[in-house]
Amino acid sequence: MRVAYAAGVPRVLVLVAVIAAGACRDPRLEELRSIRDEVCACKTVACGEEAMKRVPQDEVRSDHHAQKVAKAMMDCLAKLYVSDRPSTDPDAEAPAPDQPSP
Repeated sequence: MRVAYAAGVPRVLVLVAVIAAGACRDPRLEELRSIRDEVCACKTVACGEEAMKRVPQDEVRSDHHAQKVAKAMMDCLAKLYVSDRPSTDPDAEAPAPDQPSP
């Protein structure tokens, strides 16, 4: 015995999945992700701070996804600050002084 509606069910599921995936795209969230990627790619504090200036200052919808992206962004910025801080270890080798260009 074959059920007549069973053949159409996979098409309906695919359609629902495509619509749901398209509806989940939030341009503001995509912008935050782009800024996060830029901050995390930075090698200097100045670069990270410059990228952070692109974060929207107006009303930002604060949901779980935006908070997760913001946390990752702040973690990357914190790593930049830590790497920029001078060492307090008295036994650590001092960085080589910058040589003047000839």
